[in-house]
Amino acid sequence: MKRGFSPLYLLILVLILLTILIINGLLEIKRTRNGFFLLLEREGMVLLQHFEKNIKETFLLLQDYEKNTKEENPLLSGISLGIEESIIEYLLEIAHRIDKNDSEKKLETSDLKNLVENSLVSSIEIFDSKDQFLRGWSKDFIYIGEKKFLKKLIDKEYSVYSDLFEKPLIQKGLSYFYTIAIQRKFTAGIIAIHIDTIQMKKLFQLFSLQRAISDMNLREGILYVSVQDDSFNIIAHSDFSLIGKREEDNFLKNSLKNPKPMSLIKKREKEEVFEVLKSFSFDDRVNGIIRIGFSIKEIHSILDRIKKNVILSIIFFLILGISGLGLIWINQNKHLRKLKEMEKQIQLAERLSSLGHLASGFAHEIRNPLNAISMGIQRLKREYNPNEETKSKEFHSFTDIILNEIRRVNDIVEQFLNLSKPFKLNIKNCSIEELINNLIILFEEEAKSKGIIIEKELYNLPKINIDPERLTQALINIMKNGIEAMENGGVLKIEALSTKGYLKIIISDSGKGIPDNQLDKVFNYYYTTKDNGAGLGLPIAHRIIEAHGGELRLNSKLGSGTKVTILIPIQ
Repeated sequence: MKRGFSPLYLLILVLILLTILIINGLLEIKRTRNGFFLLLEREGMVLLQHFEKNIKETFLLLQDYEKNTKEENPLLSGISLGIEESIIEYLLEIAHRIDKNDSEKKLETSDLKNLVENSLVSSIEIFDSKDQFLRGWSKDFIYIGEKKFLKKLIDKEYSVYSDLFEKPLIQKGLSYFYTIAIQRKFTAGIIAIHIDTIQMKKLFQLFSLQRAISDMNLREGILYVSVQDDSFNIIAHSDFSLIGKREEDNFLKNSLKNPKPMSLIKKREKEEVFEVLKSFSFDDRVNGIIRIGFSIKEIHSILDRIKKNVILSIIFFLILGISGLGLIWINQNKHLRKLKEMEKQIQLAERLSSLGHLASGFAHEIRNPLNAISMGIQRLKREYNPNEETKSKEFHSFTDIILNEIRRVNDIVEQFLNLSKPFKLNIKNCSIEELINNLIILFEEEAKSKGIIIEKELYNLPKINIDPERLTQALINIMKNGIEAMENGGVLKIEALSTKGYLKIIISDSGKGIPDNQLDKVFNYYYTTKDNGAGLGLPIAHRIIEAHGGELRLNSKLGSGTKVTILIPIQ
């Protein structure tokens, strides 16, 4: 006989299913994550190509600027209004900052020197209200020969003077120095700032790149755009305060050598950033790196939702899988139980068949002498009668006892023969209510004589296909046991109802009950708790009910009586 579906195997299958679901969920999350980053990388590459094109155009204009003089300078004649304004605003901001700081605390030459060295300017000059030079600092010696702009500012014809995009007033050799000057607001006087052609070029480059960055930075999800030269100095950045700083690591070094775009995820100010970067070249020379940083908060948010959905899916499919495996386990065990029961029935049938052959010969050998003894006793009783009345009564009593015992032995032999023979049911459509009523009538007199009340509760019972004789025999055995269990009177209750496709018959008594340690033995052949019992009543009843495809259950508690429940399928 094969063993049932072991719970250990079920646990292993559940663990395998859980492992498969978890691996599939992790792979799905990884595929989705890689898909998002691939889209970001492609978007970054498109932006890099567009930005690289703008950078090259800027470098071309700067190249033309270096080749031409101011009078024929195509750069300045074609420069956009936006970049002009940005350069002017940058220099004016420096001039106004000097004006304010100097009015609060007099700026020394060292302060002006630091400002020149940290800004894209060549010199700073401070004049009083009578155009007299007060303080200043210059990288190179600058001789101001013509001071028309000073007179115009002093006379307040202008509040700002600029020749940034005109012919400059100052020239030293082949270099030009452009000037922007303002009337001071916080005190009387003039502040003048000068830049050379190289600084003009750098300012043009800076604000050209900044404008391109500004346009790009309007796109949602871009945290920063940075341009670094080949020395890793930041020459343009969406955060203007970072311009001029240096940022270098091994990845940036590798990117500078690699002409193809690269990407990585990095930590930046407690936030993860997906960065796409690419080196750019001009005139067959690597000039620097373009870097674009994308926020991945939204991706993490989407991935978190996907993770939750994956976890819910894992739980759902795990429950579904466990339920399926559980049903398979239950059905298989149910099937195996049925097979086991069938195997027991086959073994029982084989034993009964062998027992039948033995019983047949045994009954034949016993019946013959029993018949002879019975006939002899009957003849002796009939032909021999003592004359004395006392002896006659004693003789007849003795012969009656012998005849009764012979009949009891014969009944035991008959029951033994019935038990050993295979049941062959004679199925008929019968009224179970009528059958039970007849049984009550049969036992009514015996019950009354013992002080037993028979109660019945029958609920709209349908006709049912049964063998009425066999079922009657089974019910007689059960009712007889119940009556015999109530030596001092009591109640024998019979209930019958139809429920869920079964006929349910309950026979209960108020007798002494059966001890717990004997309940498992009541269906064993020849087991009895009565002095004159054969131990065949309940086993025969049990066998009859099973032959009908039903089930017989017995519940009993010592001192509380016994309840026998019979279930027979309604066909």
